[in-house]
Amino acid sequence: MKMDLPFEIRKQHKTESKYRWKKRGIIFTLEEFEEIYTKYIYATNCELCNVLFPNTRNRQLDHCHKTGKIRNIVCSKCNLQKQDYNSKKPNTGEKYISKCKNNNYTKGYGFFIRIRRDEKDILTTSRKTLEQAIICRDTFIREHPDIYS
Repeated sequence: MKMDLPFEIRKQHKTESKYRWKKRGIIFTLEEFEEIYTKYIYATNCELCNVLFPNTRNRQLDHCHKTGKIRNIVCSKCNLQKQDYNSKKPNTGEKYISKCKNNNYTKGYGFFIRIRRDEKDILTTSRKTLEQAIICRDTFIREHPDIYS
């Protein structure tokens, strides 16, 4: 007997979840992913405070930021209160360039640049090519040495 899902999910939800979890540093084998994903999509309550998830966005996969191992399926509030949430070193300048869908560009994608300091965005912009994105990022860093000193 198949159980109904507590929330409606899109057709590509499983693939997107796998990609998103890997991107966030969650480590799992293919077999573990199947087990975790099944448990995740059927979860209705936070495993820590037992609050009912009001929607699918409130449901989060809690994991250790140091080891990447999964701990619980929790609500947003409990996930933010975990001790290792701010395990990144303070005052580190993080630099990201990622490929993103952007219909303003002829190829249908561009490159998003994100520079953060103390977990706050300092620069967010996009460029048409990877080369342009790297130049933009490196120019910003060169012009703002105080961020990375």
